[in-house]
Order: sequence, then structure tokens, then C-alpha cells
Amino acid sequence: MKALVLLFLALLLGLPAHAATVSISLSSNNGPKFATSGGSLLVNGAVIRIGVFNVAGLNLSMLQTSNDYGLVESLFTPLGEAFPNAGTVTQAGNSAQNLIINSVIGSGNVLGQIANIESTYLTTGTQLYAWVFNDANPALSTEWGIFTATSGWNFPNGLGSETLATFEVNSIIRGSTTGGITTSDQLRLSAVPEPGSALLLLAAACLLPRRRRVTAL
Repeated sequence: MKALVLLFLALLLGLPAHAATVSISLSSNNGPKFATSGGSLLVNGAVIRIGVFNVAGLNLSMLQTSNDYGLVESLFTPLGEAFPNAGTVTQAGNSAQNLIINSVIGSGNVLGQIANIESTYLTTGTQLYAWVFNDANPALSTEWGIFTATSGWNFPNGLGSETLATFEVNSIIRGSTTGGITTSDQLRLSAVPEPGSALLLLAAACLLPRRRRVTAL
């Protein structure tokens, strides 16, 4: 009998240790809705990526000004999205790996969860961000916004959970707000010009002074 107990303990100690999991929810219930820069509420299916941005050094300035999706993405560590240990999305009307704007509580609103995230995936207390797009494909979006809160938007302890509520947003990296935090307010995205369009605008700006000098002659 003693030999069997020792064998059981040996097998138990030999099993791989699994970290506890956590869950992150995103909710606009009783808070501002997500909208385009012009104020139109985002439609069902528009993607929202939840994760962490590297804001060290000059990175914050790039997040605020760069229109290069690949560059901004290189500073982002996502939750969900089929990444190992990053959790899985649980959301009504959504079978994808990203949270989306969903119509559970009306246009421009979101209510969903990323569950089963390994508690070691991020450091406890790490500030979380919502990267919001006006399209179902982030890379094709013409507008995006980056929103967070200095309190209440943090990666929880093992077996814990955190709800990222839009009424808590008090830090906007990209985008704007219509005013005080009430149910009628909006968290608005900002335009992201296509590289080709930006180059055309730059070329036009360079030509304008020459045209004025020729006209003056």
C-alpha cells in the first residue's frame, strides 16, 4: 500500500504545472458608444483588438501620429486572436478570434469577453488598451482609435477578471470624445489616410507655392 501511495505522489509531482487563467471583458453598457470621426455609430462587425501597447520612449508619439498599420501593430501584444495562452473570445453573434461591435445593446456598442487567458501571459497590473477599427479587417480600416483608462483597465491576478468599461476611459491615444462620460457620449475614431493619399496631398502642397509664383509673374 505504501508503495502505491509513493508511486501516486511521484506521478502527481511529475505532472506539468498549469498557470491559473484570467478573463477580460469589454463593455459599453451605460458608457460612451464607439463612433467614426464624423459621429456615425460603428456598425456590427467592426473589429476591436484588446491588448498592450509598448509606449516606452518615442513609441507613444508613433502611436499618436503614425498611419502605418504594420508599424503600430509591431508595438502591440494582443489578447485572443488564436495566439498561444492569449485566451478565446466569447461573444454573442461572433465566432471570430477578435471582439467586435455587436448589436446586443445597440449600434456602436460592444459586450464580450476574452476568457481562459493564462495568468502568466502578461504581468499583473499591466495597462490594457482597446484598438478600435471602422472595418471588419483592421488592415483595411480607414479610421481607428486607441483608448484606455488609468484605473480599472489592468491585467488581473490569477483566477481574476477585469471589465474594461467605456465609462472609465480617461486616456485617448488616437481619437476623441464628445465630452463628459454619459450614455449619450461617443468615443470617436480618427482618420487614417492611405499612404498613397498622403503622398498625393504632400505633392500637392509642394506644388502650390510654385503655382502662386508663376501666377504672380
